[in-house]
Amino acid sequence: MKGNDPLIEVLTRNHDLIVGARVLILGEINSPQLMQLLAPTQSAVVLCDHYGAACAMAAVMGKRLGTSSFETACYKHIKVIFAAASDERILEEIGPLDRVVVFVSKTKSLNQHTLFALQRKFQHEGTPAQITLIGSNDGGGKSADKLVSAVADVYKHDSARKCTVFNGTFRHYDENQGVGLTECKRLNAVTVGALTLEQEPGLFSQGELDGGSALLLKALSADLAGPESISGPILDLGCGSGVLGLTLAAQGYGPVLCTDISATALHATEQNAQRHGLKVHTLACDMLPSPQLLTQLAQPKFQLIVTNPPFHQGIARSLKETQAMIAAAPHSLTTDGALYLVGNTCLNYGADLKAAFAQVKELIATPKFTVYKATLR
Repeated sequence: MKGNDPLIEVLTRNHDLIVGARVLILGEINSPQLMQLLAPTQSAVVLCDHYGAACAMAAVMGKRLGTSSFETACYKHIKVIFAAASDERILEEIGPLDRVVVFVSKTKSLNQHTLFALQRKFQHEGTPAQITLIGSNDGGGKSADKLVSAVADVYKHDSARKCTVFNGTFRHYDENQGVGLTECKRLNAVTVGALTLEQEPGLFSQGELDGGSALLLKALSADLAGPESISGPILDLGCGSGVLGLTLAAQGYGPVLCTDISATALHATEQNAQRHGLKVHTLACDMLPSPQLLTQLAQPKFQLIVTNPPFHQGIARSLKETQAMIAAAPHSLTTDGALYLVGNTCLNYGADLKAAFAQVKELIATPKFTVYKATLR
């Protein structure tokens, strides 16, 4: 979580744009510092896809979010929503708006997808809302106006902290006449065995089956003796669109819990499960669920944990989260349990696994990926 977020600092410079206004905040929100800027608004709705950021903002209001793919926290005139942009329940949570503020993501398709999904709320009783776009210059901020150029009149308003601000007003939107924002290019569905899994913008491995996940599924197929050999619950950690967890569920393994820090990922997994008539549970959390949370869910230990963990935060490489998960994983497994993990071979997770587990095997190793199996005995 960023302590001194340049985007928040730039919004602070332009605070007069939201004072007294009915505001919707969208996009790449990384800091709870945003909350102090919303006090003088008439009303504010913040849509956040990142569970950690959403929880931090709720905590500023003295609230605690639940762990589903759709959670809200309200205090006075401010509402924080943790949800995927494509979840239509959001539309019921947004009232009349004067201004939409977009913290521009580095992923252009995600910006398009979010704006497209919510554009019905960008006018009220025929009066279009104003729009403010704020983005870092190295993350698309300089050309952010192009996101809405077809539906809004915007101009460069400010530039500071290597960020650019565009400001303007939406033109009239008419859904029946097709006047409005267009959706980003549809991603290819991923085919895994008999499953066809739809993808959402912003998720890992856009429109294709990641090579690491494919290798992990191959290793699981060869190493597991079948559903009858697994009596305990399974955790798909960092589920994305549900590739690992739904494949196991389709093969008869279960119960399966799918976790992710992204509301978009959880929503995609739920939708894919529904399309195929599969039963899995989803849970919002950052890496491993806490022991206290699992106890509340009456599911304190897993027999299997399967994961293709993230190792990037934006363009920066970070192994700390995965290394911490590996160290904690033994406490989340039954005594006969196993952690199946795939990672880029160059990351050398083997050393961390050997420090935490009694037995570590390399099930498959290629120049690019390595699949590990770690057990307690």
